[in-house]
Amino acid sequence: MTDLLFDQFLIPFFIRFFFITGLAGLAFGVGLMLVPQRMHHVHETMNRWVSLRHGMKWLEVPRDVDAALHRVFRRALLPILALVLYSMFVLSTQVQAGMAAAALGVDRAVDASVAHILLETLRWFLVVGGAFVVGLAIVLWFFPQALPAIELRANRWLSTRNWLQGLDVMHMGIDTWLRRHPRATGLVVATGALVVSLNFGLMLLAPR
Repeated sequence: MTDLLFDQFLIPFFIRFFFITGLAGLAFGVGLMLVPQRMHHVHETMNRWVSLRHGMKWLEVPRDVDAALHRVFRRALLPILALVLYSMFVLSTQVQAGMAAAALGVDRAVDASVAHILLETLRWFLVVGGAFVVGLAIVLWFFPQALPAIELRANRWLSTRNWLQGLDVMHMGIDTWLRRHPRATGLVVATGALVVSLNFGLMLLAPR
């Protein structure tokens, strides 16, 4: 199934994608060499600036859900704890990565080994996560006064606006070069695009 998806769908898709992209780049490069003013107008029309700070502003709004989570968790503490303990028991004693890989249809040696590692890692990740939930339930049940102190350390607000501030700085070096040297830029773009389109065009027309 994996080979069929890769050979029949992914490879033809990428061949056609790069062939069409190469033709578009070739047309753009030739246009820069022949009619640079018109291509400059097309470039300005397509060159729209999208600000990440405005688009991701909703991520910067603090939302306090601790009180609601505490109420729900306290009411459903016993069912959740029983479900987590049962899941940990099943995952640690009855689930085997090799059997799960075979059930998923992974039969080749390399794929089976990789799948075995991934499934085994996922299994123990879930077991450790369940142990963390059990510990949290014990703290919430027997030491409720300690939970705010833990949350005070864990609930740190990390601002994406500070991390992504550099992405909102406009870098116009390529645009400036294109305006100053449109024909030279067009020659470079057209040459590279011609190589790409010829390469993938031959792959597209090659008999199978």
